[in-house]
Amino acid sequence: MSDPHLSGRLSIPLSFWSRAEVLHALEDHDAGALFRLVRQYCGASQQAIGTAVELAQPHVSRIMSGKQQMTALWSWQRVADGLGMPNEARRMLGLADARSVYVGGNSRSGAPAAATGDLWSAARTVEDIAEITLKDLMKRREALAAGALVVGAALTETLEHWLLPPRGILGRGKGPLGEAELQRIEAATVALRHWDDRWRLGIRRKAVVGQLSEVSELAETTQSAPVQARLFVVMAELSKIAASMSYDAGDHPTAQKYYTLSLRAIHQAGPEHKLYGVGVLADMARQMLDTKNPRDALDISRIALDSAQAHNAPPTVLAMLRTREGWSYAGMGRTAAYTRSVAQAEELLEEGTSEELPSCPGSSAPGTATSPSARTTRRRGWSTRDRRRPTSPRPSGYATRRRSATGRST
Repeated sequence: MSDPHLSGRLSIPLSFWSRAEVLHALEDHDAGALFRLVRQYCGASQQAIGTAVELAQPHVSRIMSGKQQMTALWSWQRVADGLGMPNEARRMLGLADARSVYVGGNSRSGAPAAATGDLWSAARTVEDIAEITLKDLMKRREALAAGALVVGAALTETLEHWLLPPRGILGRGKGPLGEAELQRIEAATVALRHWDDRWRLGIRRKAVVGQLSEVSELAETTQSAPVQARLFVVMAELSKIAASMSYDAGDHPTAQKYYTLSLRAIHQAGPEHKLYGVGVLADMARQMLDTKNPRDALDISRIALDSAQAHNAPPTVLAMLRTREGWSYAGMGRTAAYTRSVAQAEELLEEGTSEELPSCPGSSAPGTATSPSARTTRRRGWSTRDRRRPTSPRPSGYATRRRSATGRST
């Protein structure tokens, strides 16, 4: 039987390039280590690697054994082209960007991103998580410098897809991931969530992004539908943790990207996790308020309210969303609308219990969430400012100053 990799460029998933050992091989310009990793994770033979990078099999063997080094820039160019390296990997080697979009085993086909499938589909969600974590891990400073906060219709029209039903889970077959390994992944996510509670300002952020990248690689492979759904839950929570850490570090563009990825991932996990998604939307609305975009905060709050009401959210959750709505009106100078939203929030609080937004996807049913600490609760969306019951309208300038005085604290 012939080697399926011999037909041309190897089929390498985008998530491969975000592995720590691959990054080290690229940093060291170690072609032997890179080829060994391609064989280990992609199942490619020496012959297949040689065919892809235009080297004879004995030459590949000597490089992989460490008997020969690759130093010429043009040789690395052939390797980059043959393995289909994304631009971030090419830059680590000192190479120019590829002329076409990266083509990998489970990634884009070369068409522009806007024309490739549905942004909210399972496949695109996994693909985008793999791509964004790759960029984050490989070129963190560059990503920070180039990022920009998305506002207006470009943001809100994208988020409105949250209200539509998902298009199904990626896998429908039986995959290699067992229950024991899946439970270990979920336990690691819980540990990382506690890291977010204790260490802020991005100190542990890279570990969270790395774990998210690893899980996205598992989600790219064929898994059963229940396993795939649980992987999406894990990716949603890790994305939200990364967003929270980025937010605390003052990196709003990156935080927004991860919030959106979290929302798209939990969208695929099933209706039982909808209230967790409502919490993500609440965080995004809060971000728009803190960055002085009250109109976008209002639109996001309304999307969250529609979803919360459709899934029987407890009154305290609805009250929190009404305060988001009220502060949005205040930021726009709409005093009467602000007063109306505050009154609705107060009525909901009067009839409400201690139920709040779920602190993790597994506690999405009303009544199952435990009360988190004040700091964690503030970061997850039910802030100290939201708990206050303003009794009289204030002008727009007052609301802005008030938000600055009671914003996110460390």
